[in-house]
Amino acid sequence: MARFTRTATIAALAAALVAPLFTAPAASATETAIGCTDGANPSSFPNPSSPRVVDGFFYGRIELRYSSNTCAWGRLTYHKSDLVWVDRANNITEANNGNWTQLGITELTTGHQVFTPGYNDNGKVMRACAELSDFNGLTVYCTGWY
Repeated sequence: MARFTRTATIAALAAALVAPLFTAPAASATETAIGCTDGANPSSFPNPSSPRVVDGFFYGRIELRYSSNTCAWGRLTYHKSDLVWVDRANNITEANNGNWTQLGITELTTGHQVFTPGYNDNGKVMRACAELSDFNGLTVYCTGWY
């Protein structure tokens, strides 16, 4: 009986050591606490607002949308084939020095508005940008950093 117990204990320890190698990583504690992961669908985010807006060019609008769960995303109302995305930087100094990441490039394919996926902006700065067709060809417009 002692031999069986020792063998079973060794097998259980081996399984415990190997199991973490085959499990998917969990969301970080920060992402879980605030409820936002990169690439999230913004349609169900609570309390959305638009803290940064570029308005008035040929009746179009670019918005940096923000939710109380520290998620941000871009919204474009214009016309088909235009693109919208969000840029994210660690802080305003890096953003102003051109050290940011472009996220969620989304094309307006139907209707008159489109949203990018949501992105975690906890402790970061973000802006929304769009590439629009206008009288000058293709022009990029961006909101201010938030």
